[in-house]
Amino acid sequence: MNMGNHSRIPKWWMAAFVSLAIATTPLSAQQNRPTSDDADLQARYEQAMASGDRTVALEHVLKYAEENYGENDPQTVKLTRHYGHALYQDHRYREATEVLKTALERSTAAFGPAGGEAFEINMNIAFAYSQWNSRLLTRMQYFDRALEILRERGERVSITYVDTLISIVVNLMSSNAMEGSYTSHLSDTMYSEQAAEISFPIESEYYSQYGKAERYMDEAIVVAKELEIEDEYISAKVAIANARLQVAKTADLAAVPQGVQGYISRGTERAYYDEEQERLVTAIDKLSENPELNASYLHAANKALLEIAWLDKDKDRMYAMCTEGVLNSADEYAPDRLYEVSDNGTVFAPELGIPVSKNLFRRRVSNKKPQVDEYGNPVKKPYFIPVCVDGRLMAALVNAPRVTVEELGERRP
Repeated sequence: MNMGNHSRIPKWWMAAFVSLAIATTPLSAQQNRPTSDDADLQARYEQAMASGDRTVALEHVLKYAEENYGENDPQTVKLTRHYGHALYQDHRYREATEVLKTALERSTAAFGPAGGEAFEINMNIAFAYSQWNSRLLTRMQYFDRALEILRERGERVSITYVDTLISIVVNLMSSNAMEGSYTSHLSDTMYSEQAAEISFPIESEYYSQYGKAERYMDEAIVVAKELEIEDEYISAKVAIANARLQVAKTADLAAVPQGVQGYISRGTERAYYDEEQERLVTAIDKLSENPELNASYLHAANKALLEIAWLDKDKDRMYAMCTEGVLNSADEYAPDRLYEVSDNGTVFAPELGIPVSKNLFRRRVSNKKPQVDEYGNPVKKPYFIPVCVDGRLMAALVNAPRVTVEELGERRP
């Protein structure tokens, strides 16, 4: 039977497909396999939608598509990707990653390695990995593949390509991937008495990490200049991504001990922050001309301003940003990773069983020799960062093992 004939498709399934805002491209011709549990699936879907659980509802629709149209049907591919995205929105990042990787396999089978939604799925996988896997190489292979797909499609000199490069930089700067890139190299010897006499090659150690993000940033600037039709907001977007990069680099250098190459004074540190803050404010003013179109970049810019206030230990500015509602990260962190904060910066968290300071304003870089993983990369240490959640300043725990947080969730007061 030709599946392009929608008369044989259950009405509930088609309604679900539309209500979940998934595009309805023509179905490929496949043999319809009648199933005995259509009524059960319909009941489960309707129950899930009634309870507001879009993810469960989408799971049931996906199951129907897999059983009736095949795993590699264009509709099934779309549903698989949307199910992965729904898991991501539910903060089920590991599950989302696996589902999205399945979507990529199905998309490749249905449309080829660069067809269909291959670009979007590769970006989705990279973003999902950034939520739970700190290894840069893991996510960057998907970022790079997404960029490669755009080049294969002849879309290198395009707004989409520049936006993608900027999004990658913002992600790297927002997910602590680069944090400690210089100081982690230094800490092998920082604890020794001879630390002040050691000269570290800043070019090979420091930029070996941040250079990854800078290459994306440089390419974005080059391509933006090549565009025949200039995006009126492109300069502001570039400024935001670059500011996030510079703030992270400055924070790392500020942790270098005096006497070690790369050290900067407190005055120099604040001057750098002031410079980036000015650029961010200018960019925000420009992007605010169309806040709906530029919502993601405005959010990234305000997160950078909150980070600067944090690094400057400017509590009043941090509280003001949250209470004024210019920033809300409620959807970015799982509830079990968010904690209340006192006026003096104390984080109201239970004993976590991991070494982490409960002072939100304490420097997060240690002089102790870091542990390394099986690949020789420094293991990121857990710490709290400030976040605005529904008008309140809260602390989010980052770099902590997922299982630790889940196990401790039941012991919260």
